[in-house]
Amino acid sequence: MKVAVIGATGYTGLELLRIITRHPQVEITCVTSETYQGQTFSQVFPAFRGIADLPLEAMDPERIAKNAQLAFLCLPHGSS
Repeated sequence: MKVAVIGATGYTGLELLRIITRHPQVEITCVTSETYQGQTFSQVFPAFRGIADLPLEAMDPERIAKNAQLAFLCLPHGSS
């Protein structure tokens, strides 16, 4: 299953990625972060080097819908 994680660099996003990177049927297609966009997830969290090296992007709903079957919203209360 192709998955996007919106708000990947917050506490919830980080814990979710820690779990789903180990799932054999999950392909992470997009991770977003307004704060760290332009960096890779593993640059922000070096423990994920070689595991989650995707670029952190700004949230683009059309791109996410095109490339993911499921999107996890790991945003602050009220933002989702």
